[in-house]
Amino acid sequence: MNKLNIGIIGAGWPGQMHALAIRAVDGANLYACADLDDNRRAAFENEYAPVTSYGHYRELLQDRHVDAVIVCLPNFLHFPASLAALESGKHVLCEKPPTMNAAEMKVLRDEATKRELVYFFSRQYRFTSAMRAAKAVVNEGRLGKIYHAKATFVRSRGIPVGIGDWFTEKQRSGGGALIDIGVHALDSVWYLMGTPRPVSVSAQVFRNFEHLVKVPVFDVEDAAYAFIRFENGAVVQLETSWAANLPDDIPPRKYFGRELINSIVYGTKGSVQLNPLSVFEDRQGELVSVPLEAKQDEPNGFALQLRNFVESISGAAEPVNNADQAVALMEMIDAIYASSSAGREVPIAAL
Repeated sequence: MNKLNIGIIGAGWPGQMHALAIRAVDGANLYACADLDDNRRAAFENEYAPVTSYGHYRELLQDRHVDAVIVCLPNFLHFPASLAALESGKHVLCEKPPTMNAAEMKVLRDEATKRELVYFFSRQYRFTSAMRAAKAVVNEGRLGKIYHAKATFVRSRGIPVGIGDWFTEKQRSGGGALIDIGVHALDSVWYLMGTPRPVSVSAQVFRNFEHLVKVPVFDVEDAAYAFIRFENGAVVQLETSWAANLPDDIPPRKYFGRELINSIVYGTKGSVQLNPLSVFEDRQGELVSVPLEAKQDEPNGFALQLRNFVESISGAAEPVNNADQAVALMEMIDAIYASSSAGREVPIAAL
């Protein structure tokens, strides 16, 4: 079988991680890259050796040898680049968030469906060893009926700036802590729950710590807290922040101060926690804690995700991250902002 020729749009850190993933997947070939920054593009070429390279992504999309693209650009460019790729007949894997809002994501979903192309939003966390171990527990029925989950991603001092200070400008980022790191925690528990359809959200976002960074514009939230209801009756409690005054018993990380990252999914028979990876289950009336072991000798999340993307295109597998899920995820994020603005719970219409 011929290898899938892939073009990476954006040669920064995410693009580099996807390039390494391509090396690890037999059915994939790094054919091209595109980046407007000459130095960054040259460094990428030197390290990962694509067959060819371009400045603007639209030049790459005109290359008939490119079968699929991976979009690794700032948030505000995800929609136009993904749409242009689909219109050019390319399959798309796009970094998170898939778009700036649900309306844009619906356009991409419909365009991909119309052209019979695969649209895949990047959620490599779903493919990590820990997540796959937790998902196996869910699939085995050890949790029983899942009714609640708590998703947490909180940093003590981790407000990102990014090249050109775009992270803190809503017009270019789409939002702050919620759309940057909260999406990881939310998607993790939602995926373990079986991606039920969200029906309503009550939430509040805050901007309290803009004094911690010096940027031209800071009009996004640095914290978000939400309560999400689903069609099947289950609920999620989400908390995320770039800058929270965390207690000193939480260990510091290299770049973002202290970090509290954990998710737990509750069921009628047991619960599963991601950090530390554990199951808590009722065994003959006694609650027992059972550590889970994530396999360490398997490819990383980027590589397994890329393999699923390639197999989805060939028809050998269903996409783990699909366009309908991307729409629902962005609808939840939209609703969190809308609820905070309105000061009340807001509904989410059916897809």
